[in-house]
Amino acid sequence: MRFSNALTHLVQEFFRAHLVGRRDVSPNTVRAYRDTMRMFLSFAGSLRRPTTAGLSVDDLGRETVLAFLDHIQTKRCNSSSTRNARLAAIRSFFQFVAQEDPSSLAVSQHVIGIPFKRTPVPTVTCLDREEVECILGCMDRRVPAGRRDAALLQVLYNTGARVQEVVDLRVPAVRLNAPAQVRIIGKGRKERVCPLWKETASLIRDMLKDRQVEPQENVPLFVNAVGQPLTRFGVRYIVQTVAALAAQSRSSLATKRITPHTFRHSTALHLIQSGVEINVVRSWLGHASIDTTHAYVEIDMHMKASALEACGTVQAGRGRPRWVRPNLLAWLESL
Repeated sequence: MRFSNALTHLVQEFFRAHLVGRRDVSPNTVRAYRDTMRMFLSFAGSLRRPTTAGLSVDDLGRETVLAFLDHIQTKRCNSSSTRNARLAAIRSFFQFVAQEDPSSLAVSQHVIGIPFKRTPVPTVTCLDREEVECILGCMDRRVPAGRRDAALLQVLYNTGARVQEVVDLRVPAVRLNAPAQVRIIGKGRKERVCPLWKETASLIRDMLKDRQVEPQENVPLFVNAVGQPLTRFGVRYIVQTVAALAAQSRSSLATKRITPHTFRHSTALHLIQSGVEINVVRSWLGHASIDTTHAYVEIDMHMKASALEACGTVQAGRGRPRWVRPNLLAWLESL
């Protein structure tokens, strides 16, 4: 497949100068965008066969993008969420093209205007406190592997970190002396610090002692059985294995699909249930928008029932409802 020199230059500059040089996106984002562009360009090239002319930006316009999106959903059986992720990468590329190549502005604008598909909002799976305690307590802490797994799951629940954030942790990011804490690099290279419980710090200390690793050594915090950095898939396997073991003694766990992200959901919900201010929870979890954090309030039926009870009932002739807006100045005085 042949590409025009202009298109080749734009694609290379998009990855080298824009994504890596200017935006400093994570390696995972680079790989995701790379896979999208590779599939998209291959598909666009297949539409022009048997012509030998090199592909140009004009060949990648709105109709080609729409055909590609239809292809990955109908032929590759991708979900609407995957379709939207591919479109996001393509739109990002054309936003770059619009800035770098004014002659392609019209083509770029038509692609950027392609809307995302609406997707169903998945049900969030959360664990109650007793279920978390059951999972954390079913590992054999008498052996190094069990102590590693206990430390891993304890960190997941203590910090509410994303699985990639956990596997990226290195030993110097953890402070085990009081006040124990861990420094996490999240999405968009945003850094946050989470406190660690004494039990979490103790489990990490025991795990590092098993590996004979000093707190200052710049090595991965979690490794597999052969000493290699633990991967997201390795964490998922550990979580599912331990959850299956815990389900033998707690039947409610058998009905839930438990992943590493389930611990993040559970941490958020338990923090809110404990009365932690929602902005603190947002900072704790590294949410970019408070709307994401507020979604956990919506899934807690107990909190909804408590709010409704606090409002009381409204009956005819009993005066105004309790949720009528109070005097603004009086409210400000009450702060």
